[in-house]
Amino acid sequence: MNETLLTILGALIAMVLVFLIIRRPDLGVTFTLASLPIVDLLPEIPLFSSVVPLLGGVTLVVFLFNSKKDKTKSAPGSSLIFILGILFIAWMFFSSPEAAWSGKDRNWVFTFIQLWVLLLLSSRLLDTKEKHHTLMWIFSVVAVLSAFVAIQQGYIAETEQASYGSSGYVDNANAAARYFIVAMIFLTHLRSESKEPFPRFLMLIGIFITYLGVFFTVSRTGIVLLFAAQLMIFFSQSSGRQRLNIIILGIIGLVLIWLISENAFRLAGTILPAVSEGEDTMGLRYALWEAAIRMFKERPVTGVGIGMYRFLVPLYSRDLPFIAGRSIWAHNTYIQILVETGFVGFILFFGMFINSLLNFLKAKFPPNDERTKLVRVWFIIFVVMLIGGLTKSDHADKLTWAVMGFSVIFANQSRFLATEPEKQKISQMQSHKPLPTGWRYRIKE
Repeated sequence: MNETLLTILGALIAMVLVFLIIRRPDLGVTFTLASLPIVDLLPEIPLFSSVVPLLGGVTLVVFLFNSKKDKTKSAPGSSLIFILGILFIAWMFFSSPEAAWSGKDRNWVFTFIQLWVLLLLSSRLLDTKEKHHTLMWIFSVVAVLSAFVAIQQGYIAETEQASYGSSGYVDNANAAARYFIVAMIFLTHLRSESKEPFPRFLMLIGIFITYLGVFFTVSRTGIVLLFAAQLMIFFSQSSGRQRLNIIILGIIGLVLIWLISENAFRLAGTILPAVSEGEDTMGLRYALWEAAIRMFKERPVTGVGIGMYRFLVPLYSRDLPFIAGRSIWAHNTYIQILVETGFVGFILFFGMFINSLLNFLKAKFPPNDERTKLVRVWFIIFVVMLIGGLTKSDHADKLTWAVMGFSVIFANQSRFLATEPEKQKISQMQSHKPLPTGWRYRIKE
């Protein structure tokens, strides 16, 4: 009976979300990304793994229906990312059809087609400040909820082995730490935009919860990314007062962590020794990367096939420590893509990252333009995801693909803004009345 009620409730929620997406297609992207911090709460529905693919399909249909009215022009080079994405999917399939289409754990072609569609929708639908803020608000609320649960369930001991990292409602602790950091960045931005005391206070509480949540995931990469994000936020501020606020918030966050768990600082202190000496999980990563190098040497052009690394790694790691026959990902986005799709696939995939960075750099707006801050926020998040990819396989992460789409929006809007003054000049010249015939001859003389 309980399962029936949950199914009915889930269906009703799905119907409401579909109705909202039909009215505002940008909410399809918003709901898709906001599902990431609470993915474990999403119920499965018939014919779909969860409600998210259904919402994505509805969003795509509405987008295609409205696309006839859309006259958006692309900036030179900004659309290259879509071509690279299609070429990557094609190469992934033709270089290893069986792995791509009939993978042991999923259909990878279908997975990356969905990600490519998300890239496309993200590049077209969130074209205003209000839409971005809606995404930030919804994502932050669910991430704070997930982080609060992680704080309740996690335990920080003197060592990582003795600690218990909680992921809240995310499927793994490393991903949870990244989403909590993203929510912290969102809330910091939204708080700087608000002048109302009570909302600012609530956002401050949310910032501290996500801050603590990162530590209680016991993800040492997450801790590094948290401080890296704070540094980027600090240096991106234009005024001394804003920078002072960032410093104060950081100090208060560290004090709260110390009050709740003194061992958090001991955990952070193990980061450098683990990297330099190859201890515990860092040693595991070194072994996984060594096994990947062995695989790559055997098939450097085509790779071993998308999704196949974790099934083949026991064959290449018999003399390597930590792995001991475990079936596990490479824990590095770049190595994962290199070993599974070969050098060609790596060039295509990494080319999308480069194109996104160039789009962000090309997005130039006046200092007082509201999009200047949005570009800054999403650029920081993109850098966080790129750095995080060094210790986690994020090649199929929805947030990473969506942020690449946002880079296209900003590049296109910047181009339109740059050409608008010239259009106005031409319009003014065309609006002037023609000179009398006699004056034309005098000018020629």
